[in-house]
Amino acid sequence: MQQFKPYYTDPEQADRDFGSRNTASIQKSMRTSDIDEVGDESHLTFFEMMGNFTFGGYFKEAAIVFAHDFIVKELGLKIDYVSVFGGNKEVPEDSESVRIWKHLDPEIEIKKMGINDNFWGPTGNEGPCGPTTEIYVDGVEIWNIVFNEFYYPGSREDLISEKSAKRLKRAQNTGIDTGMGLERLAMVIQKKKNIFETDLFYPIINLLPSEFDIKTKRIIATMLAQYHL
Repeated sequence: MQQFKPYYTDPEQADRDFGSRNTASIQKSMRTSDIDEVGDESHLTFFEMMGNFTFGGYFKEAAIVFAHDFIVKELGLKIDYVSVFGGNKEVPEDSESVRIWKHLDPEIEIKKMGINDNFWGPTGNEGPCGPTTEIYVDGVEIWNIVFNEFYYPGSREDLISEKSAKRLKRAQNTGIDTGMGLERLAMVIQKKKNIFETDLFYPIINLLPSEFDIKTKRIIATMLAQYHL
């Protein structure tokens, strides 16, 4: 969402640039967090991220309904559970997201998580941020919905460590930032055990010499897949 960051504080820029305060993107992304998890069954250094964004347009209910309908009704997938922000001493629990999910599916499992897991941002030295709800299918997080309803005048490290005296402020303009990884989505749709068994990577892996170990094959396949070879 880096290129969209200015629009959350000045939605009129979106009006000028897009002719709308709602937009979507599909883009290659470089992982800057969870680095230690790269190389497992579902984390890539370079991956393709799909997202929908709004800058002062629709908010929590519409964003969650969009996600639920796309995953359940359009793709025919079953949601294992969702997570929401459980609150801390400065920010209350995201009870609104709980209510919305329960209205859509009274039987859905909801896990309440802390600031490390279900509170996104800010990026850089300051910026918009807020609680998130994450959607899990077959044990894999496939979609993260961020509710940018706060503004923090400091870094994420300061926010999490609580070492700074700076405090969250209510954002003048609320916004939505979502991210769904193409590779993970392909994995759950194709019922594969990991991303490397999907048709995004396996055709490449299958062409590599048998004397290469699996890690080497995955590294090469990841590099070549970036260029759609």
